[in-house]
Amino acid sequence: MGFALGEVFNAGDQGNGMILFDVRSAPRVTLVKADFDYSQELMVRCAMLGQMPSEAGGTRKFAIQLLPGPDIGEKAYVIRQFFNGNITGVGLRVLAGTVSLDMGSNTGMAISEEEAVSVMTQIAQEFVAAVKRQ
Repeated sequence: MGFALGEVFNAGDQGNGMILFDVRSAPRVTLVKADFDYSQELMVRCAMLGQMPSEAGGTRKFAIQLLPGPDIGEKAYVIRQFFNGNITGVGLRVLAGTVSLDMGSNTGMAISEEEAVSVMTQIAQEFVAAVKRQ
């Protein structure tokens, strides 16, 4: 499996935000099994996953929400990360043939969730178009 890792800086409405991305190339069946091996039923059933570890300072709640992604590539989904009820990050994963694109961004002061998903969607659209041209 080959992969690349990089950063995209965006001058958002509230300052500079950063989106990290990971591009992996492998046989399609390997990528599907690793990152996209779920049915719509499973996606709905596992839409919100959480963990509540106890520490000296009290219980903290971590949660991850899986959502259907934009209509890009063969399959896509959005991941939203929460800490104590506040959204802390958002990601987008897209499958395009033998390539998987995984992007993520911390949200908050620098870049909003909407800005991050919008920029990641644009990057994914360009990425999928480039994959199709090859």
